[in-house]
Amino acid sequence: MQTDSLQHWVDQQMIRGKYIFTKEDVLAQGLSQTENSLKTSLSRLVKKGIIISPWQNFYVTVPTEYRLRGEVPPSFYIDHLMKYLGRDYYVSLLSAAALNGSGHQRTMVFQVTVNGTPIRSGIKNGIRLDFTLRNSLPMAYVKQVKTQMGFMNVSSPDLTALDLVLNEEKVGGLSRVAEVLIELAENMNFDESNTELIDFFNAPVIQRLGYLLDFIEEHKLADRLLMLAQKREKLFRKIRLKQSKPHTEDMTINGRWKVIINQEIETDEI
Repeated sequence: MQTDSLQHWVDQQMIRGKYIFTKEDVLAQGLSQTENSLKTSLSRLVKKGIIISPWQNFYVTVPTEYRLRGEVPPSFYIDHLMKYLGRDYYVSLLSAAALNGSGHQRTMVFQVTVNGTPIRSGIKNGIRLDFTLRNSLPMAYVKQVKTQMGFMNVSSPDLTALDLVLNEEKVGGLSRVAEVLIELAENMNFDESNTELIDFFNAPVIQRLGYLLDFIEEHKLADRLLMLAQKREKLFRKIRLKQSKPHTEDMTINGRWKVIINQEIETDEI
């Protein structure tokens, strides 16, 4: 197979606004005689910076505006990739926070929550794709955000806050979570429409989030979260604020949330 013929097809696809393709798409065009020749031609286009391959047999034509950078943001292709893999998903944690009003939380990691079997996280074209696994995704609390290629699923501010507490070690710890919540709080609600969202999280996650909301002085949000927890009959028992750290008998216990304060929360905002 001639690389020029594949590049011509890729260019024609791009002109038509089609930037995503798979190895199967190329084979269906009859552009290759053998698997080896196709693999060689695709590799050459990757080396030339014309396409990238964020996943095996999945390719993205690099738009002109990204050619000099040599990388394409995952938001450009994540929805297509998840459909290719047959997974439900939503953009989550710090990546979702950045899209929900927490503008200072930009990182070189793109975080996605998926269902099904585990997907290995890794660096794809200079950006780390970090996958978090959940057996059941609360898709009713996921919104669609417009992208250059259509839409992608993004967790709502309330779901993002709960996920941040649940996965605090993946985002830099509880102090980092508190800093994100300060910016995210403006768009959070925890009103009656979020009643069933509470069912996707165990009581300790809700207790820790409630404590952090009170800590950053978002008391109305904390009140509403407590109301939802009581409505869903969440049973609060004494828990450690930082699960992985021990506690001693002389540590303060927050009465409202039954949280043992075994870690000091530090933020730049308070």
